[in-house]
Amino acid sequence: EKMKMIFLLLHLLAGLVDASCPTSEPPVWPDQFVIVQRRIPDDNSGNSTTVTYYDWIRQANLIIITDDADEGNPLWDLELGTGNSYYFTPTTKKCTGMKFPVGILRPNWLENATFVKNSTFLGKPVNIWTKADFIDYYADAETCDPVSWYFHSMQARFDTIYYAINNTIPDSSYFEPPTFCPSSLSPESIQKEG
Repeated sequence: EKMKMIFLLLHLLAGLVDASCPTSEPPVWPDQFVIVQRRIPDDNSGNSTTVTYYDWIRQANLIIITDDADEGNPLWDLELGTGNSYYFTPTTKKCTGMKFPVGILRPNWLENATFVKNSTFLGKPVNIWTKADFIDYYADAETCDPVSWYFHSMQARFDTIYYAINNTIPDSSYFEPPTFCPSSLSPESIQKEG
């Protein structure tokens, strides 16, 4: 029994040594994950919680944004691989649809990002990457899991409080625009109220 425990411990330690996140290339997202983050803007305009369901396989990304000041009225941001995006509030049945030339982010969307440095952030060793005056990305130095990211134009950071790989949306209908959203989109914003 003691030998089994020693073997198990050595196996686990070997796995930890091999689990280092490289600094030679930026992290690549898994095909499916769920991430819960706290949005903290620079200007103290109000925090919120975001829950993101990313699913490259289904070509959909859903971000549910719950503002601390209005918890009963979350904004849903549904992005589809077709380039269609829908911003809607289920409680009020208001929807804005937009057509973008690109669909959801590819798993390797950080490609060509610049490695900045190793540091400690939120008490964790991280590798920091930056890309195109768009985002600073803080990856766990061991697992490459996202610890935080900072959007330059939004002037807000998103700190990870939960992250689960190979987790998917609780109901596949969440990846479909609701009936109160416009059925066809052009590159201009289209608003519709249910």
